[in-house]
Amino acid sequence: MSVYTLILEYDAATYMSQVEASDEKAALIGWAEELDVCTMDGFPLDGADQLLKNLEAQALSPVAKLVNVWNLPFVVGHDLAILHLIKTELQING
Repeated sequence: MSVYTLILEYDAATYMSQVEASDEKAALIGWAEELDVCTMDGFPLDGADQLLKNLEAQALSPVAKLVNVWNLPFVVGHDLAILHLIKTELQING
């Protein structure tokens, strides 16, 4: 299992979280299942579950010249959202 950091840019705000997953697709699915859209200003609650479910079927785009970094732009209502996914090494201090 690896740790993935997910950064969502939406409606002039940035939301960050981490999930453990076997690969980037599993990380996207885990993130979508855990995301609480009620805490996000301006995110439409009607249809949010279906929107997140549809994201799971989307292909993540690798970011050119970077390793283990993907992004996924998508539309929420009339606004653009961009999800960045980064495979992150977990470092344990001590």
